[in-house]
Amino acid sequence: MKLLKIYCLISFLFLLSCGHKTDGRCIITKNKSKNKIYCLFIDRELNTIDSIPKIRKETIPQEKNIDCIIVPYWEEYIKTCDDQKIRYYIIKKDSVDKYGWKTIFAKNIYNKKYLFTIEDLDKINWEIEYKGE
Repeated sequence: MKLLKIYCLISFLFLLSCGHKTDGRCIITKNKSKNKIYCLFIDRELNTIDSIPKIRKETIPQEKNIDCIIVPYWEEYIKTCDDQKIRYYIIKKDSVDKYGWKTIFAKNIYNKKYLFTIEDLDKINWEIEYKGE
């Protein structure tokens, strides 16, 4: 019986260690504009993708923060990006409503684009302030 308890404890600890973990960092975007916006990041240029990225967030004007955008391990993700820089796009909701995602991607329509390395994100404390036009 004691051996079974030890086996169960070891199995539980093993399963726990295999769970989804993050490095604790996230990108926070502060929307200071008068527009609803979408924020998204991808590993290459916008006009090279053909479907909506999974990680995007809509926010209302003057909202303090957009939910944190988290990737389990940022260094590993950014190493897979073109030129080892993440592309972070801000697109007005009005543009998406007018053109649709497919045209946005094909014609490279966005309001603000940032290129970040880990060092760049560290310098700004992982916070982006978008003031609009």
